Amino acid sequence: MDAASQVNISIAALACSMAALVFSLLAAFPGLKHVLAALRDGILWFALFLVLGGVAFVVWQQVQQPAGAGITASHAEDQPMRSQAVATPATGR
Repeated sequence: MDAASQVNISIAALACSMAALVFSLLAAFPGLKHVLAALRDGILWFALFLVLGGVAFVVWQQVQQPAGAGITASHAEDQPMRSQAVATPATGR
């Protein structure tokens, strides 16, 4: 998961938690208590879904990465760097 997606998921989960807090504070009014409690619980379940979904996506990315995706030190020594020019022998005509 790239950093931008992780930040977006974190902000969405934080916003859901803050909305749930507001509904919890409004639930102090007796007439709205059950309605607002149901809204708060729904928002908290959605925030939990966002967080667990983000964690599952990161784990899925790690599992999908091939085992040989990383470069080894011995392989790096054999290959020239991309910024280095590769000398080719001149051929005569």
